[in-house]
Amino acid sequence: MHYQPTSTELSDIPGMSDSQRIYYFLTRAIESEEIWGHADAQGWIMRNEDDKTILSVWPYKTLAHDCLPDETLSTQAISLEHFIDTLAQALTQQSIHLEILSLPHQAGAIIEAAELLNMFKSLMESGTYFIEG
Repeated sequence: MHYQPTSTELSDIPGMSDSQRIYYFLTRAIESEEIWGHADAQGWIMRNEDDKTILSVWPYKTLAHDCLPDETLSTQAISLEHFIDTLAQALTQQSIHLEILSLPHQAGAIIEAAELLNMFKSLMESGTYFIEG
C-alpha cells in the first residue's frame, strides 16, 4: 500500500524527539505494511559512521525520496512482513544499526536492529499501534 503522509505529519517530523520518531516510524510502517530505503543496482545501501554500519529507513516513499543523496540511487520498499521475518534478523546478526526518519538536513534516530525488531513485535502483539493523523 502506498500511503502518503499528511502535510501536518510532514511539518511535525522535524520537531520530533528520537523516541517520537521511532514510535511514528513503527506505527506508520505497521499501518502501511511497508518500509522504504535507498537502493542501487545491488540492493539497499548502508553507510559506515562512527564504527557503525547504518541502514536508513522511512515509512513512506516520499520521505525516502526527499533524502536521496544522489540521482544514481533510487527508493525501494519491502514489505513489513519481509522486514520482520528476514531482513531485521539478518541485520541483528550483523550488528547493523538503523537510522529512523532522517530528513534532508536532519539526522534520524539511530537504533540497533535488534531493538527495533523487538519494538515491532511488541507493538504488533499489543494491537495498540494506530495513531491519529
